[in-house]
Amino acid sequence: ERDPLNCVRLILGSTPGQAGNYTDEAAVMEKWIADGTLMQDDGPRYYLIEDSFEVPGTPEPYHRWGIICRVRVEPFETGRIFPHERTHSGPKEDRLNLMRAFNGNLSQIFSLFDGDASSVRSTLDPVFNSTPLMDVTDRDGLGRRMWVIDDPATIDTLSTLLSDRNLYIADGHHRYETALAYAQEMTEADPDPNPDKGYNFVMMALVGMEDPGLAILPTHRHLHGFDDFDLDKVLERLGVNFQLDDVTGEAEQLLRSGSAPAVLDGRGFILYAPAADRFVKAILKSEESLAQLIPDLPPPVRILEVTLVERFVMMDCLDMTAEQISHMEHLEYFKDLGDAMESARTGGNLLAIMPSTGMDDLVAVTEARERMPQKSTFFYPKLLCGLVFYDHGSVG
Repeated sequence: ERDPLNCVRLILGSTPGQAGNYTDEAAVMEKWIADGTLMQDDGPRYYLIEDSFEVPGTPEPYHRWGIICRVRVEPFETGRIFPHERTHSGPKEDRLNLMRAFNGNLSQIFSLFDGDASSVRSTLDPVFNSTPLMDVTDRDGLGRRMWVIDDPATIDTLSTLLSDRNLYIADGHHRYETALAYAQEMTEADPDPNPDKGYNFVMMALVGMEDPGLAILPTHRHLHGFDDFDLDKVLERLGVNFQLDDVTGEAEQLLRSGSAPAVLDGRGFILYAPAADRFVKAILKSEESLAQLIPDLPPPVRILEVTLVERFVMMDCLDMTAEQISHMEHLEYFKDLGDAMESARTGGNLLAIMPSTGMDDLVAVTEARERMPQKSTFFYPKLLCGLVFYDHGSVG
């Protein structure tokens, strides 16, 4: 509502949260192109972005940079693009309708490139030293800058440096799987298919996996609606495999102030019981025992804290099914711990306060070509939408 030109009018559709056909939204974009609101660059481009932000509990600000570009789509099974989270059919249906209507991509998939990023960064130094096209502070206090890279030599160098990197999808799994389905659909319908046509590519923002400005935050699990909930029984059951200790003192005060621990002293999580106003830390007693306790999952997945909560708290203690978890029955996700605790206090049974999933775990899961539970990682901050759109029809 704050601006008639907000790109959310294109991306969310007339009924947010539901699959639409996006015909009206595509007409809005055509109008914006016709009246000059949107401008098409007249040649190959890269777009350099930088986000500046603070993370609670860390003294220094973060500066995360990335390159917006197009990347050739390829199957997960055979290529160098790796997912790390599960997906669901509903969001993919909606994104496919969006892609069909616009014949392009309206937002970037957030991906990480492996290896040393110093050569890429040094290539970008002259760009960083130039005046950005955009330099703003958004409503959340995040610094957002963007430069347009149009120098042919710089474009060629960046393309060469990034051409053989593995890419790990940080955010945008549904959109990437949709791009794969769309490319196949377009190829089958095209009387003259060509691997270099625009629909065989997808827009990404590439960030170095070893970038010190990369922040992975947790997503907390609020569990509610259990009429027969009994905290003592939950803790008794958990105590078989976890060391349980009440959180007190300074650590408790940090939690009450909304600051979640980045890591714990072992594999585990913290439970908050709102009825008792009590924090309990649960640390796995033996990692080796997981092979027998969760034999259906591969080693890199079963050791994840999000898996431990899903299997031992949700399924074992609360008798939730995989289908209920998938459809978010009795389950609510929160990125902000303060918001999560407030929600838990107004009708919740239990809040699982999560540590961050580490980069080593992400690499181990993806290289094994496995998937983490949904909402395992939160790469902060989200990319800003509306900076660049990719029109499949005008490239290739």
